[in-house]
Amino acid sequence: MQLPNNSDIFKNIVTEKIRTYCDTKIWPYEYDQFAAWLHNFDCKIEEYIALQLLDNLIVRSKDMAKSSYSRLLDGQIRQHLIQFSNLEIGTIHEWKNKLSHGTLANRLSITPVQLEEGGSGNTLYRMLSPEIDTKRYSLSKSQSKPEVIIIIDDIIGSGKQFLEFARKFNLAERLQSTQVLYCPLIGFEVGITNIQEIYPNLHIIPAEHIYKSDSLFYGDEKDFFKNDRQNTIGDVKAHLKSMQEKYAPNMSDWFGFEDAALPLTFEWGCPNQSPALLYIKTSKVQKNWQQLFSRRS
Repeated sequence: MQLPNNSDIFKNIVTEKIRTYCDTKIWPYEYDQFAAWLHNFDCKIEEYIALQLLDNLIVRSKDMAKSSYSRLLDGQIRQHLIQFSNLEIGTIHEWKNKLSHGTLANRLSITPVQLEEGGSGNTLYRMLSPEIDTKRYSLSKSQSKPEVIIIIDDIIGSGKQFLEFARKFNLAERLQSTQVLYCPLIGFEVGITNIQEIYPNLHIIPAEHIYKSDSLFYGDEKDFFKNDRQNTIGDVKAHLKSMQEKYAPNMSDWFGFEDAALPLTFEWGCPNQSPALLYIKTSKVQKNWQQLFSRRS
């Protein structure tokens, strides 16, 4: 792999973009956090790859998440329930009022994706409590069998985690008599397909979609990498792999789970589809390693 001729210009563009995002609070971070992380790399080519990760980074803050989910509730979810359920939804104002006061709690339940090692939807579920009386709508506290269940999650990645939850949740049995809506904040097309193949009667309604084309290494390995006209996808991928051997040889899912390579982070941490370089805690080679993001629980 070669360092592109325009690497200095590229660095200035990316760092200024990040500084602007941080200063204007579009991203919920301090610029110094990114500057410190970039100082981990003592090689210009490594720094260039790190900058490409940042240039393609998708960030979703807590405020963004609440705003997106509010639009989802008042938009697609509300319209779906008006069309396909017998719930008295009413106007948007009436719908909001019912959600905040638990009016529909005897017929509608809302639950996060929960697993023994933690719930990927718990963080988002808690954030929505000001708009939704989540305690009243809790499935565990439902006094009767609900007509509709809305499942909350932050992301569909490969779909594997949800399928594990679905088995424990007895989803196949519930779908025989209950309308179930799986409503993640972000839905990756691969995971949506995997889940829909097993549960065709499950209604999957994400607030936002991401695609294979959002992957850092989307395309053929012989294609040029992103806006780089000197290196191929294969060149960059191979060099990033060598960085694993240097900094974190025992790290799993280096390119993200199932090599998804999605440069994505939530304010509460990276999903496992993100390249591991974004959330390494420590490195034996670099003793003063500065972690960029945490791993999402």
